[in-house]
Amino acid sequence: MVAVHTARKFTSLVPYFIYDGSDNDFTVWLRKHDVRIIRHRSLFRDALAELGRKKGNPHFEAALSGAFSRVEVPEIVAGLDGAERVLYTDCDVIFVAEVVPELEANPCQYFAVAPEGVLDDYVNMNTGVMLMNTKRLRESLPEFREYIARNLAALEKESWDEAAYRWFYRDSNGPLWDRLRPELNWKPYWGKCAEAKIIHFHGPKPYQRDHIESTWPELKPFTGGDYRAVVERWSQVLRECR
Repeated sequence: MVAVHTARKFTSLVPYFIYDGSDNDFTVWLRKHDVRIIRHRSLFRDALAELGRKKGNPHFEAALSGAFSRVEVPEIVAGLDGAERVLYTDCDVIFVAEVVPELEANPCQYFAVAPEGVLDDYVNMNTGVMLMNTKRLRESLPEFREYIARNLAALEKESWDEAAYRWFYRDSNGPLWDRLRPELNWKPYWGKCAEAKIIHFHGPKPYQRDHIESTWPELKPFTGGDYRAVVERWSQVLRECR
């Protein structure tokens, strides 16, 4: 809701929502706000369920199939308006400024991404915000799907679908992706940034704030910087949404 509301308020983006589930109050809210819901079940959902059974982790299927759905975006777009460039984001983002002119000017041979944990580390990039060249990604999609299916268990060692992008889209000279400025995928734990345009709750989510010490202590290192201030901002926007 916060992602949709702020995208509408601050940008000229047209939001679509990729969804695998039944109708509920949230889907009613999305339709009320003119968000087109794209029903999609990840091609890897059954394989993730089976892997979860082998690992004794029943959460694999639900927790990961949504993330792997981003792999299918180029094909999903082909069945809609056929846009050659789209911005994919995870749902845990806040838009704080217009992004379209910058994205239109950004190089994007396959996709463009910003760093993950370290500001200038574009090798260990983050796929929570991706500018996608859907035409070029569709060309490699069959091979990419096959690669993921063949390496699904190994991808767990790094970061699942993100690792798939890191491993597959590279050649002997290194990564094939283009760069987005960090301000287009700003992490709250990096600190306050007046130039940030998209803030991404990478790591601790807003709803985890009051329970990190007791329930998710491994997330504590990521609650510094501007995390608590951004959570307050997120909470205020959520009240506006409702």
